[in-house]
Amino acid sequence: MKNKITHIGLLVLCVFMLSLNACKHEPVAPIIDESTIPSNICFNEEILPLMQSNCAYSGCHAGNQDPDLSTYNGIMDLVKPGNPKGSRLYEFAIGSQMPPSPKTPLNLQQVTLIYGWIKQGALNNTCGCDTNIYTFSGSVLPTILNFCSGCHSGATPSGNINLQNYSQIVYAIDNKGLYGKITGASDPMPPPPSGLMSACRILQIKKWIDAGKPNN
Repeated sequence: MKNKITHIGLLVLCVFMLSLNACKHEPVAPIIDESTIPSNICFNEEILPLMQSNCAYSGCHAGNQDPDLSTYNGIMDLVKPGNPKGSRLYEFAIGSQMPPSPKTPLNLQQVTLIYGWIKQGALNNTCGCDTNIYTFSGSVLPTILNFCSGCHSGATPSGNINLQNYSQIVYAIDNKGLYGKITGASDPMPPPPSGLMSACRILQIKKWIDAGKPNN
């Protein structure tokens, strides 16, 4: 009886160790709510800034570094249009190394954006920008996350400016001259290769500031 119990214990231990090993190597894919995917995801306004901010910087995936995630053609080397789960770009996005520590990994909204863009055919498209939409959740936060979170997140954000949530963004505007950096008036942000946000995006942020910076 004692030997039988010992064998059962060893079997349970083996199964446990195998499960730990599987968890160690296989990232757990987030649950994508496809009802939250925007109907028309734009490469040049949404996906490219997201890639340039979080991945395509010196020492990572910019310019002559492989893979190059600073251009449409470079990004498409990791994409199977219409098949996000079969695309290496999506695999990287759901892992823990994009962007690498100490930067903050992509959040669910950003991963969903990549998933949806690939599913919609991974087009090299450009969309309009509506300056009448300037709520924090609808325009300001997504814009700042896509353009700035690659440098301004994690344990050691650039310039000691973290831009991940409402309170951090308001603090940066009130105390760190964030709006002046966004407009390029001082220490332009985001830096190359991303370049400044479009005039429309900047105007959306200005309208939100002028409205009192509501958390709406």
